[in-house]
Amino acid sequence: MENNKVWLVILFAVVVYLIMGIYADFGSLLTAIEKFNWIFIPLMLILVLIAYLVRFLKWSLFLKSAGVRLKLKDNLFVFFSGMGMIITPAKVGEIWKGWLIRDINGEKLSKTVPVVITDRVTDVIGLVILSLLGIFYYKNGIYILIVLLLMFVGFFIALKSEKISGKIISILEKRAGKYSKDIKTMHTTFLKLMSPKNMVGLSFLSAFAWFFECLALYFVIIGFGQSLNVILSTFVFSFASLVGAISMIPGGLGVAEATLSGMLQYFGLTSVDSVGAAMIIRFGTFWFGAVLGFSVHFIFKKRIMGK
Repeated sequence: MENNKVWLVILFAVVVYLIMGIYADFGSLLTAIEKFNWIFIPLMLILVLIAYLVRFLKWSLFLKSAGVRLKLKDNLFVFFSGMGMIITPAKVGEIWKGWLIRDINGEKLSKTVPVVITDRVTDVIGLVILSLLGIFYYKNGIYILIVLLLMFVGFFIALKSEKISGKIISILEKRAGKYSKDIKTMHTTFLKLMSPKNMVGLSFLSAFAWFFECLALYFVIIGFGQSLNVILSTFVFSFASLVGAISMIPGGLGVAEATLSGMLQYFGLTSVDSVGAAMIIRFGTFWFGAVLGFSVHFIFKKRIMGK
């Protein structure tokens, strides 16, 4: 992402957090944060790191299914570098990982880009799975989940249908020109990646990874001296993350925070504690990941890629 765009995202974040501070009353919010039990911060970060490692396992399994081979150190570099792109709308910037792999071992984008896309699809499905745990507590959310599930079902049917996918490939080939062969390679790769075994197993692995971040929210709430059971904490975090993702706002900024704090209030937390919890959990699950991603890339870029 270009530097000026990064600064725009950061500036937007500052505005979002200022508005949240005004809403909660800065004085009351600062008092609540001062009383927060800071021992839960390292616990939160440990849980988030575990989630990243589980996602790395899922990413590696997808690469294996696509026939893409990378050394462990190179794969770790690509995976964590891509995390810097979580500040892009719905994390679409993670497609950059395909270019990183190409620069490392020359692998074609027609094989790596489908991996990135399918990996993101299972991330969203994982969030949907976790969101279903709390749907009886917040029935209005069922409409968003139904729309998302229908979209995935439609995409899967189109991909598997020879008639539908054939027509789409034909249209894309006419527009792709000399890259028309890559269209067929991408389709073949998608078919391998989106086998029922992969989609079911790795979607649940994704849900398992997200659960650690949901658990982080659970402990952050405890840090404020409040309580919310694990199922509700899981529902709130996963649903807010979904809403942030489909908003197509970079990083879901503002939308995810507002959904988090609003739902926490809906389930009984004070406005001050809900805003404080939303800000801290977003620091741990969003900003920590972005900083980690950029740091890994700039520190190890020369060593891995020789430039």
